Amino acid sequence: MKIIVIIPTYKEGNSISRLIDAVEKEFKLIANHQMSILIVDGNSPDNTIEIVKNKAGLYSNIDFIIEKEKRGLGMAYITGMNYAIKNLKADAIIEFDGDFQHNPADIKRLVAEFDDGYDYVIGSRYVPGGRIPEEWALYRKLLSKFGSLYIKYVLSLPTNDNTSGLKLSRVKNFAERLPLDENKILSKQFAYKIHLLYEMVKMGAKTKEIPIKFLEREEGDSKSSFKDIIESLRVVSILFLRKFKYD
Repeated sequence: MKIIVIIPTYKEGNSISRLIDAVEKEFKLIANHQMSILIVDGNSPDNTIEIVKNKAGLYSNIDFIIEKEKRGLGMAYITGMNYAIKNLKADAIIEFDGDFQHNPADIKRLVAEFDDGYDYVIGSRYVPGGRIPEEWALYRKLLSKFGSLYIKYVLSLPTNDNTSGLKLSRVKNFAERLPLDENKILSKQFAYKIHLLYEMVKMGAKTKEIPIKFLEREEGDSKSSFKDIIESLRVVSILFLRKFKYD
């Protein structure tokens, strides 16, 4: 099967070369699948695009999209998912951050669960064995943990890590039915992942969380902000009202 790892980038010139090499190394350990990388860049002003183009010349399984402008994390993934499904004919898609906060070695663990029949595999910080960065300030740890709990109980979700950015989604019957449209997605930023998670669970995707150790950024600053918190609360509120309306 064809599995596409979607990596959004913006000013990742200091790390993207090493990340691509690390992901390609992990691909060699995965049998019986055609593994590919799809980079979605928000028109980075540094040398990210040049590096990606050079890597695409070295590896035949790299595609890339250069957007006219940075439109947000959610839109980068929406653009990538649509391209992977429609143009690359993906059987599964993996969301993978471009800043080394996700461990490339976890890709094969996601694929292993997909091989076992799961439709939706989440790299979870909040199941036994999972971990968030020790470097995080206490307030950030509490915000992340209790934010996921809030989403879980308000939306009646079975999952524990509801803002994870590391996921594998089966395309047939599931990802192909997601609201992958800028006029339908409830957030073009961080909170897109809450909306898509809710939809996948609502569709009945066979879901499994696997423990991951979420890493601190190697380069640059975190892209999360207070605006993401407000946006997440807005998305959860809308989904709750929809759930209340149709239940």
